[in-house]
Amino acid sequence: MVLKNFFISVMIRVILILATSLAVGIILPHTGQGYYYTLSGAIFLVILQSWLLVNFVNRTNNDLERFFSSVHDHDSSIRFSSGGNGRSFERLYGRMNHVNKVIRDARIENERSGRFLQCLVDQVDVGLLSFDSSGKIEIYNRAARRYLPVIKPANIADLRLKDEVLYRAVSSVEPGSEILHKAVVDNLIKSVLIRAAEFRMDDRMIKLVSFQDITGELDRKELDSWQKLIRVLTHEIMNSISPVTSLTRVISGYFKSKDDAGTLAPEKLDPKVIDKTLLGLNTIEETGKGLLDFVDKYRSLASLPEPEVSTFRISGLFSRTVLLMQSSLAGSKSIDASVHPNDLTLTADYSQVEQVLINLIKNSLDSLSGMKNGIIRLKAFHGNGYTIIQVGDNGPGIPADIIEDIFIPFYTTKENGSGIGLSLSRQIMQNHRGSISAESIPGRGARFTLKF
Repeated sequence: MVLKNFFISVMIRVILILATSLAVGIILPHTGQGYYYTLSGAIFLVILQSWLLVNFVNRTNNDLERFFSSVHDHDSSIRFSSGGNGRSFERLYGRMNHVNKVIRDARIENERSGRFLQCLVDQVDVGLLSFDSSGKIEIYNRAARRYLPVIKPANIADLRLKDEVLYRAVSSVEPGSEILHKAVVDNLIKSVLIRAAEFRMDDRMIKLVSFQDITGELDRKELDSWQKLIRVLTHEIMNSISPVTSLTRVISGYFKSKDDAGTLAPEKLDPKVIDKTLLGLNTIEETGKGLLDFVDKYRSLASLPEPEVSTFRISGLFSRTVLLMQSSLAGSKSIDASVHPNDLTLTADYSQVEQVLINLIKNSLDSLSGMKNGIIRLKAFHGNGYTIIQVGDNGPGIPADIIEDIFIPFYTTKENGSGIGLSLSRQIMQNHRGSISAESIPGRGARFTLKF
């Protein structure tokens, strides 16, 4: 409607200019008869109407240009008036003023939301720091100041001048991964977990880094782990030492007189006593060897070599592992391996990862003992930024009351088990900065997940 009225107004002015120009054309041949004043008046009207037309159009254009400039500059304080140009322009300027009001209200709401978000971020106990690809810091909440040595950093590079190790940790942490960092917080050495996420804002990539003090949780976990380990060690050592102590006392009794007069003379020794003594000493020796073997296994667990990293295809790893375990497959047991995509690769220590798979497959074979149609499934795929390998079976599963203890060193439910297979596997995964977890449904099997 507004554009239609504007068009009509312009057309009326154009028609008047054309009519006046036509009058000038009619009068011009009669200038010899004294129509100079009439001609001058007509020419003046043409000029005046042309100026009015240009001014009318320019005024409208200027108002529109001011309106769009105010929108561009986020200036909603400008008000527009029709200036007596008619009701249609009153509606136009009214709508322009309404748009300005909507923009102003939206900006006020955004500012209010921004202040609320900043207040919320400042109240969070987790330290938050965000920066773009150039290192410019966007978010830096109050909790982050406890972990960072710079009061008001403008760029992530400012951290480098104060703490090179922290700067490298913040810069290198990958989205979806985490780094454990030791930092001095409140004059105490704390364990700080550094995590990262990444998102796009307009045409920029923003990296969000969080800092969380997990010292208390780690202390509780460490104490719990030590208590469980001490219980296992105590159990194993007592099982070895108690029979030795008892046997030593029995053997000593062989060489004492019954009336406590002292030790027996060599000529009074019965050959059967000597045989029993030799048998007892042999038992002590075997028990000692078992204890030494136990200590040696503990030492090997504590001194695992660093991974020798290389890149290899998981399908080849699966094929080799299945071939190595083929002789252990008895009866109707089988191993089903799948990799998606088929050319999926892994950067890790080949032999150590292979050892983990062998340990897990051996555990599955033990759980499938006595079962028909036992299946062990090996799977590898991508998921949430990780390369994931899973080893599962359709056995009886792991009881819920022991699933949390199966990674404790020397903990085992097997009669002849050493209890170091799963704990060794977990340490290998930790050395690869990955993780291993177990899940089980009683009667439906168990599954171990390796995340690299």
